[in-house]
This record gives sequence, C-alpha cells and structure tokens, in this order.
Amino acid sequence: MPKTVSKPNKPTSKKQSNTKSVDNKLDITVKPRHRLPDVWQLTKTSLIILCRYRWVFIGIILIYGIFDVVVVQGLRGGLNVTSLNQQLSGLLHGRYKQISSGYTVYALLLLSAGTNSSGSGGGYGYQLIAVIMVSLAIIWALRTSSNSVKIRVRDAYYKGMYPIIPFFGIFLLIGLELLPMLAGIYLYVTAINNSIAVTFFEQAGFALLALALSALTVFWLSSSIFALYIVTLPDMTPFKALRSAKELVRKRRWPIILRLFYLPLAMLIVSSTVLLPFIIFVAPAAQWIFLVLSLVFLAIAHSYIYNLYRELLE
Repeated sequence: MPKTVSKPNKPTSKKQSNTKSVDNKLDITVKPRHRLPDVWQLTKTSLIILCRYRWVFIGIILIYGIFDVVVVQGLRGGLNVTSLNQQLSGLLHGRYKQISSGYTVYALLLLSAGTNSSGSGGGYGYQLIAVIMVSLAIIWALRTSSNSVKIRVRDAYYKGMYPIIPFFGIFLLIGLELLPMLAGIYLYVTAINNSIAVTFFEQAGFALLALALSALTVFWLSSSIFALYIVTLPDMTPFKALRSAKELVRKRRWPIILRLFYLPLAMLIVSSTVLLPFIIFVAPAAQWIFLVLSLVFLAIAHSYIYNLYRELLE
C-alpha cells in the first residue's frame, strides 16, 4: 500500500498567527477570548489572593505606611480633622449639619491625599516615589503568588524594583492622559464660578465639553492602565507594553471600562461609610483610619486590576 506522507501543521487562519505574536510579546499563553467575569467575581478572587498571602501583603503596605507617616506626612503636614469639623459645624445649620460637615471633611481628606498641604514639593515627591515602589512590590507579589511560589516581603522590595524606570514611564504617561479630564473640569468650574456661563445652554455646553474631555481620558486609561502590569515582565519596554495593552482591550473596551469604573465607586462608598462615624464622633482618629484604608485599598486595587488583566489574557 502507498505510504501517506504527513504534512506539517500550518496556521489555519490569520487570527491564530496574530495570537502567537501577542503571546510572544506578553511572554504568557494567550487563549481564545472568553466572557469576562463580573465585578463580584473579580472582587472575590482579589480578596481571596490577598487573604491567602495576607502576611506578605500586610508587611508590604506596612513598610509603605511607616514611610508615609515618618517622611511624607512630616513634610506635607496633615489636616486637623477636629478643627475642621468644629469650624464647619459652626458654619452649617440644619438638622443634618453634622452629616454635611462630615462629608465635607471626608472630601477634604481625599483632596489632601493628592495635594501638598504644606506648600513644599518635597512631601509630594517622596510620596510619588513611595507609591511607585510599593506598587511594584505588590505587583511582584501578585505575579509570584499566581505561580504558587513562596514569597517574602524582602523579596518583593528587592526583586520587584528592577522595572522601576519603564514603570515610571507608563506612570508618567497615565498622568498626561489625565490632563484632558482635569482641563475639562477646570474649565467648567471656572465658567460657573466667574459667571462666564450664565444661561442653561451655556452651562450645558461647558458640561458637555468637560464630559467629552473626561471620556477621552477614560478611553486612554482603559488600556494604558494594564501597561503598568505588562511593563513589569522581563525584557519589556514601555512602547511594547502599550501596544500589548491596546491589543488586550481590543473590541472589549466598554465592558472593561465598566469593571474599572466599579473599583473607585466601591472604594468611595466603603470608605465614606467607615470614615463618617469617626469624623463626627471620634475626629482625632479619623485621619489614622483614613491612612489605614488608603493602604488597604491600594493593595485591593492592584489585586483587582491584576486579576482583570489576567482574565484578559485567557
């Protein structure tokens, strides 16, 4: 009988060939795209990972918290929650003045986390460096824990720091992508406060402009935020990470935006619910509770986004 000669297997479609190229870029197996898990599943998975390696993540954020209290807060100063609460309670009137003043102080605490209240740039610069370093340590711990390898706090800060330059490049790009949204909000607030927009249509026009600029920022961030995790892979450059991130979110940008939008919304609801009683009844402890929540939410945010990133790869 004649022998049958087997032919080598070839890619059946251009799509499979593209999948392999993306696989080489990300240095990890990329499977056919599937339906993304909902926000509850992502939250559950993120919390399970943090709880499983809780002592490692507690050690990582504890080192950052000590640095923040000793160095950053010492240079920037902090809000006097008790004094602010008393002043606002005296200015506000009505049945719900305590709740109104509490939410106002809460908003000021949020603003103080991203601004320099002492007037010197040293505190903010040190905080930026500390956030980058603790983020790299958390990302290293998350990636290593997914491989079921024993991890230590020391290794997270030692071994996780090697991609700090490309990571800072992506971090800087994200800061630039926030500019359209900030510009839109600034134009809207300026137009309202200075009576530039008086009529309803004028105010609606500035509101639509702010909304359009904010939508542009959200569109950019929905892909570039994953570049923060891709750029920590070996032999990865910022430009390659950005291209890989765009490929990950291709044709799935809207469900990704919804899952990303859930994260800050949930954090705002939880933090305001926890902090408001402290601001009203135990004001001196409010700033310390705010610091603890900030540390915990930083780890949760990275775990949530990293798990979403892993789901995009499957």
